[in-house]
Amino acid sequence: MQTRYEKTVTILPSRVDAQGKLSVPDTFDLFMDTATEAARALGVGWDFLIRRGMFWITVKTKIQFFRRPALLETVKVETWPEAPGDRRCNRHYRIIGDGGTLVVGKTDWAIVSVRDGRPQAMADIMPAGLDYPDEQACPEPFPLIDEAFSEGPRAEHRVLNTDIDMARHMNNVAYVRAIVNTFPVARWEAMDVREMDIIFRASAHEGDVLRFQTRRDGSLLDVRGSLPDGSTSVLARLRLGGDADGEGSSCPGT
Repeated sequence: MQTRYEKTVTILPSRVDAQGKLSVPDTFDLFMDTATEAARALGVGWDFLIRRGMFWITVKTKIQFFRRPALLETVKVETWPEAPGDRRCNRHYRIIGDGGTLVVGKTDWAIVSVRDGRPQAMADIMPAGLDYPDEQACPEPFPLIDEAFSEGPRAEHRVLNTDIDMARHMNNVAYVRAIVNTFPVARWEAMDVREMDIIFRASAHEGDVLRFQTRRDGSLLDVRGSLPDGSTSVLARLRLGGDADGEGSSCPGT
């Protein structure tokens, strides 16, 4: 049974940013949505899992941007999983348009118990006889990001109703939006983000206030989002193509 899934997508106004291009958060959304469709096509979709008291979580995501597609551009989106490990699996993504590959990415994900949050054995869940491609759209490893940030918080985000997903915690893409929103539009555009890694540590919930710190090292900008108790909720690394200083907004909240 083939595990590769693909669909054709037109980039509509709801998905573009101020530059009229598929936004960085909406790229994460598009990959999440496509993975959901692909999982259901394999018989292990959200409905299958929730009936068994399980759901999937994203542990890490990496996306590399070569060219973000523009408003009303039609592209093909592909996704496929690697052969799963004991309790984790990588899923790869590719957006193809005029000129070839525009965006690639991968997620490290797991299936956990609703009752206690413990990862479940992949062999007990994934259908037998699946054909896993050897191809990796994004073979580079996820980074190790030091959680020690010397500078104080530069921005805050209160977790709101629209940030919450069906598991009743902050949706993984909502973290990406919150991070992007710590930068004014002009600075974000000047940064010219070419790659974004995001690593999820602990769930935020409605009403929590996330505090964001940044750390710059050449073309790399690291971001840490902390929970009210000071623990790390999310880490991100952005590889920049522009010359902006990459400092966070001085706004008290987003």
